[in-house]
Amino acid sequence: MINLKSKKRSHVEKVRDHIFSLHMKMTRIVKDLHELSDIELYQKAEEMRSLSGRMNELKEYLRLILL
Repeated sequence: MINLKSKKRSHVEKVRDHIFSLHMKMTRIVKDLHELSDIELYQKAEEMRSLSGRMNELKEYLRLILL
C-alpha cells in the first residue's frame, strides 16, 4: 500500500532542497559581482533574474500543494 502522506512529504522536501540550491547558486554569483566588467555583469544579472524567477515559481508551487 502506498503512503500518500510520505510521498507528498518527500516531494515537498525535494522541491525545498531545489529552492535552497538555487539560492546558494545565486549567492555564489553575488559574491563575485565586484570582479566583473560591464558585459559580464549584465550576463550575471540576467542569470540571477532567471534564477529568481524560477525560485518564485517553485515557491508558488509549494504554496499550492501545501494548501
